[in-house]
Amino acid sequence: MRDPFTQVTNAQSVFSGSGTQNNYFGAGYDFTRESTRPLALDHLAWLRRRFVEPKGFRRAQDVLAETNTVLVDSTPGSGRSATARMLLYRSSEPRGQLHEVLPEDNDGKPRLDLREIDGGQRLLLDLSAKDSTEWAALHQQLPAFHETVRKRGARLAVVLPHPIPGMLHPELGPHLVSLVRPAADAVLRRALRRELSLDSMTSWPEELGHYLRGDPALQDVARLCHLIAEAHRADRAAGFAQWCLTALAAVNRLPDDVATHVVALTDSRQKALLLTTAMLDESRSDAVYDLCEALLRAVKQPKDDRPLLEREDLSQRFREIKAAPDADGRVRFTVLDYAQAVRTHFWNHMPGLRGTLLDWVASSIGLKSLTDRDRAALCAHLTEQVLRTGRFDDLSPLIGAWTRRPGTGTRLAAGQVLADGIRHPVHGRDFRAQIYQWSRDSSIGEELSKVLVDVCAGPLSERYPDQAMVRLHHLARQPRPRPDAEARLAELSLRDHRLRRRMLYRLGDYLSRDVKKADVRLFVLLTDPAQLMEAGPHPRALLEESGVREAVTTGWDALLGATSPSLWSHHLTTWLTAAEKPEDGCQDRLLDILVTACRGHPNALARLYALSVRHAVEPVLLRKIDAAQGIGASH
Repeated sequence: MRDPFTQVTNAQSVFSGSGTQNNYFGAGYDFTRESTRPLALDHLAWLRRRFVEPKGFRRAQDVLAETNTVLVDSTPGSGRSATARMLLYRSSEPRGQLHEVLPEDNDGKPRLDLREIDGGQRLLLDLSAKDSTEWAALHQQLPAFHETVRKRGARLAVVLPHPIPGMLHPELGPHLVSLVRPAADAVLRRALRRELSLDSMTSWPEELGHYLRGDPALQDVARLCHLIAEAHRADRAAGFAQWCLTALAAVNRLPDDVATHVVALTDSRQKALLLTTAMLDESRSDAVYDLCEALLRAVKQPKDDRPLLEREDLSQRFREIKAAPDADGRVRFTVLDYAQAVRTHFWNHMPGLRGTLLDWVASSIGLKSLTDRDRAALCAHLTEQVLRTGRFDDLSPLIGAWTRRPGTGTRLAAGQVLADGIRHPVHGRDFRAQIYQWSRDSSIGEELSKVLVDVCAGPLSERYPDQAMVRLHHLARQPRPRPDAEARLAELSLRDHRLRRRMLYRLGDYLSRDVKKADVRLFVLLTDPAQLMEAGPHPRALLEESGVREAVTTGWDALLGATSPSLWSHHLTTWLTAAEKPEDGCQDRLLDILVTACRGHPNALARLYALSVRHAVEPVLLRKIDAAQGIGASH
């Protein structure tokens, strides 16, 4: 279930909650960051200005403050996910990082990972779309997850499925808060104040009041707000009442309205033009024309043998499908919110055409008249319809074909499909599991690898950074060197305290079993002693944590025992230099790690001591070496 309001950062409207919001990946064009970053501070600030508190919100705030965990229960379409986000945003722990918990393992099976909980974090766990089987598995894990949240001083807001399947665990009862949705007219008024000037909002037409009294889902109210703003931009002189009526006509449009239009188009060329216009996103007329011709060839439409001057010109053809080019030559429908309705009609009522449409998009992505923006829109709309009709398995071969035979736009196209797929509410985990399998497959090609790195370091890391880190690590460890994966993984790990900790744990584990050069380079980069000793805005430095010290010691042990000194001597010197500062116990921690790691490697221990002679830490290090070797305290 979509949230009632989502952010559009380079437009002036609210996203239509009933449709698909498209982020055009890698096209130098971005409708919104909300789809991938629902807990980004800029989005939460945007949401706060439009948020209307439901009944029960203040009690939920109290429960969260007193117990560290609140379980939000309300009917679908009531804004419960937005409410959970506002609870976290307004929590009394403003320093805590906001993070969405993904309740699945790398294979897409239900699981809550306690390692995702960091001190002071504010965590969102959305279980609203889970079925009874998934809920049963996660429900049993929730008490332990809450207890870890409490111990680590974090905050957790959980959005529950409604109705709750079965009985709630007794330990969770005190955290449950039932919410009553706010009035639809209050939600719309508050949102419209951010989209239109107060002077333009005159009295509401009766039709609008009637619609709102029917208690529409808040995502439908969001869509209505978006459409009113769109109608306002399309015809600023029409007035508020007319903007509302135009928007209501789009909201109340029946599928039969589009069907009647399609049936009235007796010329197959016009039907093809209608679908092509809907599949692009306000593209230039030459791009629409070329893509339409490609569709006609794909469906084996006989050529139009009439002389060119006897054929209808594009302006006439566009009028027949209720479209027109604007002053810049970009084609759009003259009927509000029509494109998605057209796409849905073709996919619903012409199922035998779906395979041909996949082939059409696959073969047309390199058309010279298409811009990257056009290609991204085309792929986003294809993905929208394929997944809506439950055909996830149709998209993996498409990505494979584009990456096996790279050409103009194919890399962008494959990335767009994956970017939209990983955040799909139903099939997102299928895509994430597929990316996991690919990342571990040493036989994947170079082009697919590049696409995976871009998607993992981009859209996947923005919403699910832990999963992105795991997949980038597998790509970096492939037998064929993949320096791009290694570099993006390092960048991701270095910018986040929690991810750096998790990556250090992974490196300690993997280096202890199989030393690979990529892991050595990552270990050296992530164990810069100055950064390990720096707490920054966090309660304590990573080196103060026993688990981190153990992982780093394991990593050093592997490096010293299985690699050439040329790979670690310089880093060893860096550690000895950092250990010259005895304050805050960092000197002891750094030297203890090095001495412990050298225990089984006499040559490395000798090298360590030899390097220390040039440093002020030599006496301290010698005492620690003696103690480790059981030499008397006289030293």
